[in-house]
Amino acid sequence: MEDRKQSARGRVGAIKPVGFALVKALSGLREKNRRATEDRSKFLLGAREMLVLGRLVNAWKDVVGLQLAHKTCPIRLIRGCLYLAVADSQWMQTLVFLKGAIIEKLNQLFPDVKIVEIIGRPGEIPEEVEMLLADADWPDWRQESAHLIPTDDAELGELLERCQRKLDARLRGLRQKGFELCHKCEATVTDSPNGICAVCIFAGRENDRAQVRLLIKEMPWLTLEELHELDLQLDSIELSAIRLEMLEDSLAFIKELAMEQVAEFNEENFRQMKKEIVRAVMLYTGCMPDEVDLDHLHPEQIPDHDWLTYLSLEPGELQC
Repeated sequence: MEDRKQSARGRVGAIKPVGFALVKALSGLREKNRRATEDRSKFLLGAREMLVLGRLVNAWKDVVGLQLAHKTCPIRLIRGCLYLAVADSQWMQTLVFLKGAIIEKLNQLFPDVKIVEIIGRPGEIPEEVEMLLADADWPDWRQESAHLIPTDDAELGELLERCQRKLDARLRGLRQKGFELCHKCEATVTDSPNGICAVCIFAGRENDRAQVRLLIKEMPWLTLEELHELDLQLDSIELSAIRLEMLEDSLAFIKELAMEQVAEFNEENFRQMKKEIVRAVMLYTGCMPDEVDLDHLHPEQIPDHDWLTYLSLEPGELQC
């Protein structure tokens, strides 16, 4: 029953995605082999050999276990003879006693390869292979404590309980590597010193910016130093960008209010337009409210020269 439920991805020897570390490891093995041989045409690893060797390297930790995989690594396969790089003489001796069982397991997983012999040679384990192993070195979920999940469906309860234990194992593995669940959302892992993930940091910054925008809308003359009381991380470039964005919105609103006078002049809308023009001047120049005189606007205070037409409106005067 368990074997039938277990996905192909999770079974030992199943086809797995080729990771970048594996590609780099195979490239390094091929280059090392090229430099070490004189007759390139005879000994250089070909495409088929690379493919087979890649399958063996990728599954090696599942065949021999993580401990032995850190000390041995497949480097060549010639006519059914698998050559291994072995970290030291002690593991060479260990390999002598284990190679029969390893050959049997390899032939079960890869019957098309037909391995008949394993030969160990002193050598270094490639750094890329170590990285590959580090990615796979996770706690065994079967060792995690069982959870009682109340459900009337026994099969569903078993599935949920197994998923929870796998999640617990993954979180424990991440903690071993220096990661923690975000202290705010508890949904994303992070290794930041404050324990807050990038998603929550971004959301917090957006919230701060929203408050800054609201404050500037009400008091467009506020300086960067004054706004630092609300948001210490705000800088001059961000403030300029916020002011420009709000100015563009204000200019569009002023034009919209002016166009509404085409069909019918409305005194209330006209007053609102003048109020918005004052706000736009302050956003444009950073001046105080008492420095804005709509009857005597300075050219440097006017971002849109159509304002002069808008401000001189009389009922029915503005034409499209």
